[in-house]
Amino acid sequence: MVKYKNRKIIRVAEALVAFFLLIIQYVPVVGIFHGVMFFPLAVYFFSLLTVYPVSFWADANYLLFAQQLLFGRIVALFGIVLFLLAFVQFLRKRGKLITTGLYSVVRHPQYFGIIILTFGYSLMLMQTSPHIEIAQKVLSIWLIQVLGYIALAFHEERRLSNEYENEYRQYKHKAPFIFPCWHPGRIPEPIFSFVVALIIAFLCMLLFS
Repeated sequence: MVKYKNRKIIRVAEALVAFFLLIIQYVPVVGIFHGVMFFPLAVYFFSLLTVYPVSFWADANYLLFAQQLLFGRIVALFGIVLFLLAFVQFLRKRGKLITTGLYSVVRHPQYFGIIILTFGYSLMLMQTSPHIEIAQKVLSIWLIQVLGYIALAFHEERRLSNEYENEYRQYKHKAPFIFPCWHPGRIPEPIFSFVVALIIAFLCMLLFS
């Protein structure tokens, strides 16, 4: 009986590993970062599942159609659309430095789309159970994910700067880092981007306090 349970656990683990390897194999990321694009997103969802399983497994019909969750749903849908459009543009011009379309708005539109998607989902979870403790946990998990994408984008840009040199430096002056907003030149873009995320999280905290 014990051996049967062990074999079952091993099979489930192998299936999960195979599934994630399949996803990682087709992630559209640059260079050595191929395969890690969805890692912060996976951390976000697994953390929510661990910390707050009740809202994570909320009724799908409620999440998709409840009127009180409309704003968060629109934000999440907007993030999905941004990600897909950036993904299609990336595939069409793969192997080249992309500076047009969504890539003229921010330098990492795929990451920005995922951040918007998870922010919308976080809003939905907080509205499902509007307590300050829940909001703190959900927003903390969201900030960790944002920090992960900022780190990925920063290290990715080091490779792009070495590959495209002056062309990429000029592109960096034209398009913002991850968030489409002006930043003071004295503050490094990764730090400023995380500060922007902190401000967004703080404003959300005020709404649920």
